Amino acid sequence: MDKQEIGENALAVLRIMIGWLFLWPFFDKLFGLGFQTEHGQGMIDGGSPSSYVEYMTRGPFEAVFKAMAGNAFIDYLMMAALLILGITLMLGFASKLTTIGASAFVLVMFCIELPPTDNPLFDYHITWIAALIVIYYLGGFERLSIYNWWKELPLVKKFPILE
Repeated sequence: MDKQEIGENALAVLRIMIGWLFLWPFFDKLFGLGFQTEHGQGMIDGGSPSSYVEYMTRGPFEAVFKAMAGNAFIDYLMMAALLILGITLMLGFASKLTTIGASAFVLVMFCIELPPTDNPLFDYHITWIAALIVIYYLGGFERLSIYNWWKELPLVKKFPILE
């Protein structure tokens, strides 16, 4: 294996890891597995996955996020995003939409707590966005994935944004 292949494989592993960072909260928020979501507080128990925003948001968008916290539509939208982004990142398909969608999702998460408490300029959310862009542009979707099969589907060929 040459350096480029090793780099692409490393980016693919990073993509899979970031995918898991989306997929895990989906399961924790759905079932209340006792990590970020307490036992008995999962969505299946009647809990609201977006309710945490109520007590952790601050900054210029505080009123907007607090108004959305606990809203059923926002709960379902958030859960769908976590599930879809987690699956597409882990399996490595729909790279364009996944990169855009995951970056937008993470940017919203960044905006929940402004300014960042751990760094005056940016935090891990911005690092995730940079990583997603690097993964997309440097071949991290093409390795360890179903990307090559996916891009040959007639629908994907007809609508390249799905690639």
